[in-house]
Amino acid sequence: MVSSLYEQIRSEAASSGGWLAFDGFMELALHHPTDGYYAAPMGPHGPFGKLGDFVTAPMLGPWLALALARRFEGLRQEHAQVLAQGPAQDAGRSNQPGGLGIREFGPGTGQLAADLLKALWARDALPSSYQLIERSAGLRAIQMETIRDSVASLGQAALEVIMPRIDWPLDWPTAADAQFHGLVVANEVADTLAVKRFEWRGHDRAWEWGVVEDGSGLAWEPREAGGALLEAILRRHAQIQVPLGPWRLGHLGEWCPGLAPWGRTVMESIRWGDVIVIDYGYERLELDHPDRSGGTLAGHLAHRRVDDPLLWLREPGRMDLTAHVDFSDLAQAARAGGATDVALQTQAAWCLDQGMLEAAQDMLFEDGVGAPPSDPSRIRALSNLQTLLSDNEMGQRFLVLTASQRQPASPA
Repeated sequence: MVSSLYEQIRSEAASSGGWLAFDGFMELALHHPTDGYYAAPMGPHGPFGKLGDFVTAPMLGPWLALALARRFEGLRQEHAQVLAQGPAQDAGRSNQPGGLGIREFGPGTGQLAADLLKALWARDALPSSYQLIERSAGLRAIQMETIRDSVASLGQAALEVIMPRIDWPLDWPTAADAQFHGLVVANEVADTLAVKRFEWRGHDRAWEWGVVEDGSGLAWEPREAGGALLEAILRRHAQIQVPLGPWRLGHLGEWCPGLAPWGRTVMESIRWGDVIVIDYGYERLELDHPDRSGGTLAGHLAHRRVDDPLLWLREPGRMDLTAHVDFSDLAQAARAGGATDVALQTQAAWCLDQGMLEAAQDMLFEDGVGAPPSDPSRIRALSNLQTLLSDNEMGQRFLVLTASQRQPASPA
């Protein structure tokens, strides 16, 4: 039986002369409303966890939530100082009763939101609102159940206080979003934005790879690249050529046409606060290094990386498709969106700056510094923390972009 996803891929290819650019295929494969990877019927944890296709940082314990809680508390302190200066110098008066809110993009199972809300409840520092930006109806249901169950463990009083603050807006961005004050988080979201796949052919020429339907299903087919894609390719090749040398014939890469508009919109849609984007990716010179000739595009299925491009097309919607984030492009977009300060760190460095080791010492070590935990659950928690920080795991492969927005108050 042919799925509605396959039918739409075939229909969109037909409307484009029988050929569909890869970013069009990727967008449908991930986000088709009924058969896309993030929309198809799923188990209680979606595509995440041991029974899914991959594990994200929030599934490794409360560590990321604790780091973000500390960041949010710092924002609250800064915000209070600004308000104390009075209306004449008020650069961040929140329009939200109770102070600053939190907005999370791509909340996954909802575990990060649940752990972050619990941590802030314990510190008496709850956000005035917690917005979860999620396209998938199936994932929204999972997130709601995860958060409710987690908050319920704190007691009825916590349920009554926390749950009314949680919202899943379906029409972001709106004009009202531009008045948002608080913390914006996007953990492993930017890598799911659809990318174009290109191949360098030399002499200022490149191919764009797309899909066609042949007698046995979908197949790859290149076409001459042009327009915005070719402009991006030539600009990037010129940037890499002087310090590192030219690309060799056949060099593969990706360009995400939606990354800069998304980053700029995220920045423009807040009035006062911080944006934190966490993902695997590179700055431009490393992303486009001539030795990285195969690109970064990959599939993920049952905790295995799938590098065979033919398998990406075989059963659309069955596996995750991702590409490493161009953090140079994202940082430039944040500045274009009005960011007053943009910083980029490895995940390990950022976590250490947020006091993660101090939190681990308080939670895991039984007899003070130097006494390792003996309880099995604490040993697992320590192992998960090492995964987040280790150079061989997520510590160096993931980067954290922090951008600050400090717009002045509107005239009365």
